[in-house]
Amino acid sequence: MKKILLVAIALLPFVSEAQELKVRSEAVAISFLADMSKTKGTIGGFEATIKFNMDDLASSSIVGSVLTNTLNTGNKKRDNHLKTEDFFDAEKYPKMTFTSKSFKKDGDKIVMTGIMKIMDIEHEETITFTYSDKMFKGTGTIQAKTYGIYANKPADQTDVVITFAIPVE
Repeated sequence: MKKILLVAIALLPFVSEAQELKVRSEAVAISFLADMSKTKGTIGGFEATIKFNMDDLASSSIVGSVLTNTLNTGNKKRDNHLKTEDFFDAEKYPKMTFTSKSFKKDGDKIVMTGIMKIMDIEHEETITFTYSDKMFKGTGTIQAKTYGIYANKPADQTDVVITFAIPVE
């Protein structure tokens, strides 16, 4: 009994650390709505390292990416154009990435701040999500203009709403 108690005490510092969660890649859904053109679509190839502890958000981190060449709006000609130098330059910049910096609770939601990298431009973004039943569900809005897309339009006219569902084990 004394040995069990000693082991339990020794493990206490590790109990509050975030556990790494395995993403169920085949079931991830990421969609977007580009307000400036009312274009809906999806993006795939999601990969992530997720360390998450709802009770100790300070020990949590999320680093994820999607593959630019998986952009899909249901219009092959438009999709091919989005992958060119005019927009995302998928050949030169095959991934878009997000790296978390901080998390805070806001009621039943979690607000995550981090660095989004699209092409060679990095910018701080905020994503709001929930986590329950081994599922992250959330949304965030970015301005395409920030990343050099639709540079000739006012920033408030280049909103892109991103919605996701990421199941984990």
